[in-house]
Amino acid sequence: MLIALSGLAGCSKSDDAQAAVKQAGRSFTSIAAGDSTAARPFNEQTYRETEELVAEFAGSENGFAEAAAVTLAISKLGQASLASQDASAAETTALHEARVIRGMINEWLTMKAIALAADQFDPSQEIAEIDKIIRLREDDIKHHSNLFDRINSEIAEIDTIIVDLSAKSDAERNEAGGLELQMPRVSATEAARIAERVREHTLRADQFELEAMRNEGVVGQLRPGAREIQLNVEKANSQIALLKSARNELNERSVTSKKNARDAEQATNESTNRINDAVAHYAELRSNEVESANQKAISTTRASISALRDANSALKEIASLTKASAQQTLAECYSRQAIGFGEEAILYNALAEAGIQGDWASKVDTARSSETEALEASHEAFQSAASALRGARIGGDEGEKIEATAVRLDRLGGVEPEPEYEDDYESDEEYYEDEEESQASDDEETAEDED
Repeated sequence: MLIALSGLAGCSKSDDAQAAVKQAGRSFTSIAAGDSTAARPFNEQTYRETEELVAEFAGSENGFAEAAAVTLAISKLGQASLASQDASAAETTALHEARVIRGMINEWLTMKAIALAADQFDPSQEIAEIDKIIRLREDDIKHHSNLFDRINSEIAEIDTIIVDLSAKSDAERNEAGGLELQMPRVSATEAARIAERVREHTLRADQFELEAMRNEGVVGQLRPGAREIQLNVEKANSQIALLKSARNELNERSVTSKKNARDAEQATNESTNRINDAVAHYAELRSNEVESANQKAISTTRASISALRDANSALKEIASLTKASAQQTLAECYSRQAIGFGEEAILYNALAEAGIQGDWASKVDTARSSETEALEASHEAFQSAASALRGARIGGDEGEKIEATAVRLDRLGGVEPEPEYEDDYESDEEYYEDEEESQASDDEETAEDED
């Protein structure tokens, strides 16, 4: 993409705009060459500075308007990617808190059961109930232990995939770097061919790197779950120990059952207070940090899409591909948001089912409604991403790959392609090729007139 922008730069008479676009290209190169995690403050500053650098030229009348618009969109998309990372981290924190609270609900249910059991003078029925709870908690331990092993195995497999993808990305970038070293020593025509090969290797490297980052995100989601499962096992063991102790006490001290009942009730009340405090903190986290992070990611991504409205002719192909990337980022933002709302509904439903006092039913309805809205927005954005990819109108093998990607995006958006769509696409491609030939002829005539 940067090569395409530089090519346009050579034809413009607007020196300021040309300098801005070239400087933006150098800035993007400096970001791509660094560590995206360690250099995040640098990346954020570079994206902001690049945005300020080209903003005044996007939509202007000079020849670099489209290049500036695409550059502006890339800057915005870079900021959106960083904001999306923050939103993902916030959603992960909220997800962890929700699952911890659900563990606390299990503890509350256990304390409640103990209180009911201890309130009986005849310990036999209570002992049977406690034994049942112990078996349930032992089953939970077995289930969580198996789940813990499966998650760790999955993490190990994904880590192997990440290492392989990183190696492939490095190999592609090394190949691209080697080709770039050849360019100063060859003719302009050969250099152009080498540049195309460099672009292909760079795109493949980016794809491998993107897939590795996606897998790292999956691992990042799995690790908190593994830690939570381990915590649940420890809690279950602790609860089992408490239950066994209560059973022994009932056998030995039935005369003190009322006192034990009061103690258990107090523990239940304390657990209720802890749950209410944790739920309040969770609700505040979602309404403030999570909502703010999601809205920032979404609004920045939409700003990137809006910037591309000024790129409709010379850079339409690049603009379409950039828009597709932005729309996919937007779709992923909404998908992540929908998952968060879904977890929120599960938590409030668990509170309602446990019988803990609160207006949980209405909160479940609100969360489910928000989840539905986010899913619909996600589907719409995935469909828009597919449409933008097709709008690039790239033919040949690359066009087929792009169409396959568009089909996958459509499916993520809930749309199955029509069986005859392939024929329609080929017709559109032929029409576009005719238009390109006509445009090329017009450009040649214009150049001759200028000469």
